[in-house]
Amino acid sequence: MLNIIKQTQKISLEILSRFPRISALVAGSLAKFYFCKGMTLPALVIPAFGILVSVTWNSRRSFSSGFAFGVGYFGSSLYWIAESFKCVGLGDYGYIAVAALVLYLSIYPAVVCLLSLKIAKTRIQFMLLFVVFWTLSEYARGIVFTGFPWNLVGYATYKIPYFPQIADLLSIYGVSFLYLLICIFLLYRKTIIASTCIFATVLLYGYLRINYGNFTETLNNEYVVRIVQPSISQEDKMDPKKFKENLNKHLSISDLNNPSPSRKRLIIWPEAAINAPITKQNGILEYIGSFLTDKNTYLITGCDIIDNKNNIYNGACVIGNNGKVLQTYSKRHLLPFGEFIPEFLLELGLKKVTPGITNFSRGNSTRTVQIEGVDKFDMVICFEIVFPWEICDDNSSTWILNLTNDTWFGNSDGPTQHLVTTCFRAIEERKPIVRVANNGISCLIDRYGKVLQKLDANVIGYIDVIP
Repeated sequence: MLNIIKQTQKISLEILSRFPRISALVAGSLAKFYFCKGMTLPALVIPAFGILVSVTWNSRRSFSSGFAFGVGYFGSSLYWIAESFKCVGLGDYGYIAVAALVLYLSIYPAVVCLLSLKIAKTRIQFMLLFVVFWTLSEYARGIVFTGFPWNLVGYATYKIPYFPQIADLLSIYGVSFLYLLICIFLLYRKTIIASTCIFATVLLYGYLRINYGNFTETLNNEYVVRIVQPSISQEDKMDPKKFKENLNKHLSISDLNNPSPSRKRLIIWPEAAINAPITKQNGILEYIGSFLTDKNTYLITGCDIIDNKNNIYNGACVIGNNGKVLQTYSKRHLLPFGEFIPEFLLELGLKKVTPGITNFSRGNSTRTVQIEGVDKFDMVICFEIVFPWEICDDNSSTWILNLTNDTWFGNSDGPTQHLVTTCFRAIEERKPIVRVANNGISCLIDRYGKVLQKLDANVIGYIDVIP
């Protein structure tokens, strides 16, 4: 029996080595199944990266194998970005943009394989260097060209009980390092025991953190947060003729005229709920104020903000009694091509995907919101949530508010991937997150990354939570 297994392994290695690029491409494509919505399969990281390491080491074709793996990895898990182009009438042109993004991102695994093979003298050295360089590459792509740290390997562990909890010490990058190390070490006889010990240690830490952590519940029952999910299609949101209809839909769901005399209420609308600048001249504040008459009720809404220099920001407003703006936040980490593109590309005739030809400006206001009688919290808008260490300005804040609009991506894997990313930020920051999306998935996430209450995609309504 042992001879049959060895012979099978030998034949498999010969096939992989004969077709290294095709093997790497197929292996990378397995990412689809551990970054997909529904039943994810994190164990597929083992054969995916096992094949890449094997074909690179045995075929000695490092750069091309790594590049092919990247095409499969990023192509299979980021295809959904093209859906946003359909919302603005660009049809299948979005797949050209996705292809360009995939080709760029594939350079990272190619360089990882190249450096690992060039430096390593033994197979174990190669495996160790591969894991180190892969983790560094994930960190690098979170910085270069404003950063795109999407679908890091560590996110595949979300469905593994207790494993993600180590992120509160090591961040998502540490989770990527440990999980990749465990998966690759499992494939080599001399490192199986080490892999098993690391895995058990990480699980033990997660178990102890959840069950014996020193966190104490500090629920402030003097206020409640109402998450409003209108589920308005992107086409309707961008239709100027439906602006008032959309606004009234938010107001209707929010039930502003039903006051809560015993405690304060925060009514939360999603990103770009009001996709126009809020100014005194256009009457939007006055209209909202006619509904917002309860002195214990506050409205926080995503909206465009315009300053006295006519700079436009993707932001949010805290609105109090009778429509008075109490505080604003302007998004600081913008989405390339969605919210801005470099000026030299504008001159070439390229335009951003979202409506309007004007770039959004980068904000510089504080994230921390302070409302009398409400615990301090930090505000994060959409894409900003994917960046570790950037989402809190004040360590004394007790929770995080994330406004987003995942309607751009329909029923694809995108919104679920975005949610998993948000759950890891809750673990890292050790704070609950209230996530408010235009269309799925709006929810309350606890400090352990667990979704406690939610509104699924395509559900219209609200839920009341206490973060």
